[in-house]
Amino acid sequence: MELDLRSQIERLEQSEKVSPELKAQFERAYQEIGQSVISEGVPKAGDQAPDFTLPNAVGIPVALADALMHGPAVVTFYRGIW
Repeated sequence: MELDLRSQIERLEQSEKVSPELKAQFERAYQEIGQSVISEGVPKAGDQAPDFTLPNAVGIPVALADALMHGPAVVTFYRGIW
């Protein structure tokens, strides 16, 4: 999984369609997820997800904790840039 995520970020970094700010946000999220896996191990089905912030479908940063304040949350990862 890590190599796939890293390759996706590298493609984003090379894309002219993605702003430098969004590229930096993806890189920070990648680093946060990596540190979480290193310190806590890979989550298993039913484990509580660590808090994270990622851009939504239109690029606005959304924190998991903020989304959960409104009820259950679903996280969807899109392959590629639309």
